[in-house]
Amino acid sequence: MIEGQEQSLNPEIRIAELEARVRELEQKNAELTQLSYRDSLTGLYNRRFFDENLGKMVDEHESPALDERRANDNNREVGVIVVDADQFKHINDTYGHAAGDEVLKSVSRALDTLNKREATDIVARTGGDEFVVLLPGMNEEMAAERAKNLWSIIREFKVRAGEDLIPITISLGVGSLKLIGIKNALYAEEIQLKGSDLPPDEINTKLEEKKKEIFAEFLDQVDEAMYAVKKEKGSDQIARVSEIQNKKISPDEAA
Repeated sequence: MIEGQEQSLNPEIRIAELEARVRELEQKNAELTQLSYRDSLTGLYNRRFFDENLGKMVDEHESPALDERRANDNNREVGVIVVDADQFKHINDTYGHAAGDEVLKSVSRALDTLNKREATDIVARTGGDEFVVLLPGMNEEMAAERAKNLWSIIREFKVRAGEDLIPITISLGVGSLKLIGIKNALYAEEIQLKGSDLPPDEINTKLEEKKKEIFAEFLDQVDEAMYAVKKEKGSDQIARVSEIQNKKISPDEAA
């Protein structure tokens, strides 16, 4: 028997080869998972990643990022900034989709640059011209300061389309989500569901649906604040949910 055959039949060598292949497959699977969480145009996280991580912030009892910024556990919050690229449809229609893509890439670069200062923040492209920033441990006032920084950075950006330089502006909505409030709402829902004799799997499914419903309602509030200010003052503005609610601007007026 030749030396190569002896090695291939050696159990220890075969085990080492199999372990190496398993590690290689695990690495490739991890890479594929990361790709499934990324937006192909901008390289930012996508809506799937955003939703999953917002859910994890509610599920986890301890979060170093939250504890770092907010000492009082009962007041833990997640700041949220919704970013909308102004005049995006007009830019697409006037200068072409390539120019529109460059606008989105420019906004994403500004978001990513600002995000690198805080590794715990999550930036995602959640729609065509809409981005969302999650700020663990930040209340609305703190998130508004971050929004002002982003607004200032974006105003320095321009996109070239042929001989034209297109200025980029954004409108921002700012709010914060109190995690304890969500946990209490989910706990009340769980008690109610357990009293209906549903199987555990179905209860878990309905709780996940309830969680998504709460998140969607909150993001709608931030969106409504942003569009209310855009209607009142035009584009290139920052809107805070609390200020809009204090003014009692109705959703119909903000549409």
